[in-house]
Amino acid sequence: MRVAIVASIEPDVKPLGVRGAIDTILESIHDLGYDGVELHIRDPDKIDVRRVKEIVDVFGLVVPAIGTGFTYTVYGLSFSSNDSKVRSEAVRRVEEYLKVGSELEADVIIGLVQGVADNRAAGIKNLKDSLERCIKPAEDLGVNILLEPLNRYETNLINTVKDAVTLRNEIGSDKLWVMADTFHMNIEEKSIYKSIVEADGFLKHIHFADSNRLAPGQGHINFREVLKALKEINYNSFITAEILPLPGEWDAAKMAIQYLKGEMTGFP
Repeated sequence: MRVAIVASIEPDVKPLGVRGAIDTILESIHDLGYDGVELHIRDPDKIDVRRVKEIVDVFGLVVPAIGTGFTYTVYGLSFSSNDSKVRSEAVRRVEEYLKVGSELEADVIIGLVQGVADNRAAGIKNLKDSLERCIKPAEDLGVNILLEPLNRYETNLINTVKDAVTLRNEIGSDKLWVMADTFHMNIEEKSIYKSIVEADGFLKHIHFADSNRLAPGQGHINFREVLKALKEINYNSFITAEILPLPGEWDAAKMAIQYLKGEMTGFP
């Protein structure tokens, strides 16, 4: 299993991870021993993808996934909105993310952009419809969409891995996958271990953060057990640190990679 960290190349936004000029942060990420970088992008239609790809290649990194959360946190757009125009604009932006994903050979995450609904049933319907509108462009571009369950304080729609698997099966596309996040799972799942094992065949990406959203090893989640579950399902994709930048973003990044590399000793 390889390890990545969340990063934003737009210095005026604050992701869970690191941020800064792309050449500087990618060099630092590489020097710390990470294998990849999960890019969180505010405006996918404005990013210089060619330059990003060149610098990623220079440092021998991989971009396993692209985060779309700024679509919701900055622009207030979501897949579950009661307003069809809002949903359409959210879908349009995700289509732009898919184009970036195609060029960087990266999956695209649907997390916060699922939104919050006044009525959960209506929200799930709108979310499903919006996801279905993204499937054709995802298929055409050869890009996977990753549906991320979030805790109840961030959405009232997809809260558990089982919720995500259920919706994925209803839509039935092999371009729609499930991802997980240990921080959210610690709040919502009865057992992180069992949830991962039961997601066998559907899980394609995972975020690691401890119970307090700090770097792994700074809270009470048993990451050896999480790694054991991943090994049982022959998980061979990335583990991405999506963590609060505390006590500082690079201090946190260093703590995360050192802890994970240590815990992953003996795991493929």
